[in-house]
Amino acid sequence: MTATDATEPGTEPADDTSTDVAPAHRHPKAHQRAGRLGRWIDSRTGIARVGRGALNKVFPNHWSFLLGEIALYSFVVLLLTGIYLTLFFDADSTGMTTYDGSYGPMQGVQVSEAYNSALEISFDVKGGLLVRQIHHWAALVFVGAIVLHLCRVFFTGAFRRPRELNWVVGCTLFMLAVVNGFAGYSLLDDQLSGTGLRIGYSVLISIPVIGPWLGSLIFGGNFPGDDVIARLYPIHILVVPLLIIAMLTVHLTVLIRHKHTHFPGKGARDDNVVGERLWPTYVFKAGALFFCVFGALALLGGIAQINPVWLYGPFRAEDVSSASQPDWY
Repeated sequence: MTATDATEPGTEPADDTSTDVAPAHRHPKAHQRAGRLGRWIDSRTGIARVGRGALNKVFPNHWSFLLGEIALYSFVVLLLTGIYLTLFFDADSTGMTTYDGSYGPMQGVQVSEAYNSALEISFDVKGGLLVRQIHHWAALVFVGAIVLHLCRVFFTGAFRRPRELNWVVGCTLFMLAVVNGFAGYSLLDDQLSGTGLRIGYSVLISIPVIGPWLGSLIFGGNFPGDDVIARLYPIHILVVPLLIIAMLTVHLTVLIRHKHTHFPGKGARDDNVVGERLWPTYVFKAGALFFCVFGALALLGGIAQINPVWLYGPFRAEDVSSASQPDWY
């Protein structure tokens, strides 16, 4: 026997003597016009059906399914901080200038415009060092979350048919994240990033047949080249981010098309998903997770120093720093 409510949702009980009028009915003509506009848009686009389907999509409750969202939110933080940094960074490694900024030990030293702008962001732009460190930490978390997400997919068998396309997209996202991390890490023209570029150039030219051509294309000649930073810059801020956005769009589209996988449990079957609907519960959980990720990255950027380029010094092709090592990925 199914229990039913005595009243329709949103209506008042029969014995209610209140004379208050609902706000929606105080201006019936405006309400009717809005309704007609909504029906007209829906008749042309079918957005109501699509919207209802999206809002009713069920997301599993298990914490491991949040790894993909952490990667997504880290990417959003990367975009926001990257836009800010772009306003102040000068991707010129050939033009030399004498540093006269706030960092005393480097004053009077001949440095490239790229390295000079990195120091200015760190010491002279308000909030520049914080934003730069948030950006770097977000890149590390972005790659790490993708790796853990791929591990979850692999070890639970969620890459099998019909989700093999999303597995390929996820692996592609990982490779794009690593490439963009290396490109951004190399832009500052400090001694550590220059050593990384030297290693990258050696790996690149070792590729059979096309390696030397690729090295010449990216570096503008033999290492160290004159144009490598100027060519890596648009790759880092435009080309790869657009590819990542495209891959994320494909990934989310396929995810909506297919149901989530889930772990065995009460009520869980192959043809259903046990969890919470997108609206309203999951939307608020996802929003809270975004602010938690942003807050954690801001905390790391504020208290955990990372990539102190002022200690490494400007890049000199004849020098190699003894403790050179890349980011963990």
